Amino acid sequence: MTLKSKRPILGVIAAVANGIEQRQILNGFVAEAQSHGFDTAVFSNLYNPHITVEDLKCEQRIYELAGSEQISGYILITESFINPDMRRFIAGILKGRNVPLVLVGSMQEEFDFADISCINTSDENDIYNIVTHLVEEHGYRHIDLLTGFADNEISHRRADGFMRALRDHGIPVGEDNIIFGDFWFTGGEKLADEYISGIRPMPRAVVCASDYMAYGLLDRLSEKGVNVPDDIAVIGYENVMQRIYHSPLLTTYQRNRHDLGICAFHTLYSKIKGQPEPEFTPPAGRLIPGHSCGCRGLYEDFNREQRLVREQKKYENWNMFSSMDQRLTTSRNLTEFIANAGEHQWLIRYVQNIYLCLFTDWCDSASSMSENVSCRSIMPWNDTAPFELNKYDLAGIFAKEQSPSVFYFTPLFFGQRLFGHLVLRYDNPDTYDEFFRSWIKSVTNGLEILRMKNDIQYLTSCQNLSDQRDTLTGMYNEDGIKKAFSSAVTPKNKDLYLVVLRIGLFDESITSMDNADRIDAVLSAAKAVGKFCGNHDICGRVSDNTFVCIVQTSADAETLTGTLSALLIRHKKYMERYGMDSFVCAAEKYDGSSYTELYERCSEDIAQSCAELSEKRLLKHYREMLELRNYIYSNPEATFDTDDICSSFSGSSGYLRAIYKQCFGISLHQDCIAARILRAKYYLVTTSLNMADIADKCSYTDSKYFLRQFYSATGLTAAKYRSMIQG
Repeated sequence: MTLKSKRPILGVIAAVANGIEQRQILNGFVAEAQSHGFDTAVFSNLYNPHITVEDLKCEQRIYELAGSEQISGYILITESFINPDMRRFIAGILKGRNVPLVLVGSMQEEFDFADISCINTSDENDIYNIVTHLVEEHGYRHIDLLTGFADNEISHRRADGFMRALRDHGIPVGEDNIIFGDFWFTGGEKLADEYISGIRPMPRAVVCASDYMAYGLLDRLSEKGVNVPDDIAVIGYENVMQRIYHSPLLTTYQRNRHDLGICAFHTLYSKIKGQPEPEFTPPAGRLIPGHSCGCRGLYEDFNREQRLVREQKKYENWNMFSSMDQRLTTSRNLTEFIANAGEHQWLIRYVQNIYLCLFTDWCDSASSMSENVSCRSIMPWNDTAPFELNKYDLAGIFAKEQSPSVFYFTPLFFGQRLFGHLVLRYDNPDTYDEFFRSWIKSVTNGLEILRMKNDIQYLTSCQNLSDQRDTLTGMYNEDGIKKAFSSAVTPKNKDLYLVVLRIGLFDESITSMDNADRIDAVLSAAKAVGKFCGNHDICGRVSDNTFVCIVQTSADAETLTGTLSALLIRHKKYMERYGMDSFVCAAEKYDGSSYTELYERCSEDIAQSCAELSEKRLLKHYREMLELRNYIYSNPEATFDTDDICSSFSGSSGYLRAIYKQCFGISLHQDCIAARILRAKYYLVTTSLNMADIADKCSYTDSKYFLRQFYSATGLTAAKYRSMIQG
């Protein structure tokens, strides 16, 4: 049983969480959360395009995890989401939770719903302080502002601070002094071209509402021989830590996002506790002097930036020249893949633990994705044994750690296929770097190569594919199952069964037009067989319509065949094509006989059952009764009133009951019960639902009555049946 974390969990929803702005907020927030005994779960994508890119839609599903009911409250870094489609998607998830939410950054209409708080630094005050510095320290009076997009509220807030500062200093300001850009290098480059060409008069100083625009402006002015700051002074905003790459050294202004993160925690904490929120005052930022405005840069600031850049460059080079790509793509199985990834964990700076969480059906290209994930640490010094969780069970991972930590959830995807997610754990308020994208790309590329093999069991040998594997299902073929049987049997093995399933009986299709449906039906049956065998038992497709399972269990043959039938009946594509009289199961316990002998015994039982079915198919009204039986087993919840079922038959209810029993050897009433019991078996085998929930899913209003009926039908309690089959 997986331990559950007793520590409360706070959620952070961000885009590209390693960005400098998000990193600073997280540092403040996580430090406070840890000091108060909270774990922090950060949900973030890896890319954040301004326009919708179809190939990246899949990664946005990482935000589904934010729907976990284990999260006590959230902060959402609003300005990191520049794509309105993403904002609407996340807003839908948060509305469904109805727990405390704090927005960090500017309010955006998609998140403007009940009981939220919004805090931010003051863009207006920050720009005001920048302009004041230019006027009071340097005496500049002819100043322009390069702000962001014209339709962006933040752009106008920064313009408001600019105009207020000039007015307070008695400097006239006109519309021509405010230029709308794009927050990126291109905005600065365009403005520089306008100054140099004379389209726009060159001012004495320019305030850029983002560092990126400031760098674009600096670089283009330098190319054209314009001297900064002698000819024109430039100041940036937000301090994105790239000053070392541009000249002259940029003077910039750092928003106090660290303290904003601290404020976000205390606001959220008060909401969780039901206490009044603390009074919020936007934390003031600070000017970081450089040479671009005429100041002298501070050595300690520049030295700190150099150390950070050197360290990042070191890890970037290590990632570029590592052999991780080759090691992962040549891994022969998932265990080897995990080991190779673990050997390269050091390429992620300062990470304490890494959990690989893959959907339990991640390698099945036809699957719609399971709700469960198989998780394991990839760190070589940790226990790397897998443990299975519901994808929303964050506490199942957090409980593995001894102290409050921050966990980053990032998507594992290839094209439109989501494999699961990676969880990075840090003891300290830290996050991953830009080159983590390269690391995780190597992982997802390697996983895609494994997935293309279609079956993880195949990867344990990677030899003689055509000799031992069925090309349609990826299961063992007849040669492969025989070899697997030889490996499985031992003199002491007393609980081994050979279970045979024959499908597609009485297939009346004669044209090639039905091939696609037939293949879908076979694959659907293969999924049922795969669920029956799970991760430990062995399965194969030994002919077009025959599956064989080698199962180690304490259950008896009747229980095994009934369980396999219960699983197959729940697979819609198979049942829609073939129906209830299309399959037969048989099982033989290993008694020292060879595979061939056991298989022949099962085949004899199957042949006898097929002969009996063939005879019954000649009965009058058989097809009509079969249609009714298909309905009963597809909708067992609708069969509590057999009189209602009989009402749709043209004859009398007594006659219906008589011919039904003649066709199937069981009364209509008892078959309705059998259908509900098979449905219950399916849930007992494939889920961890409690008995009351299973009774409810099978439409029993009284769970005790359900348990009595289950015991009467099977001779086993439901709990005993589950433990016996799941073993």
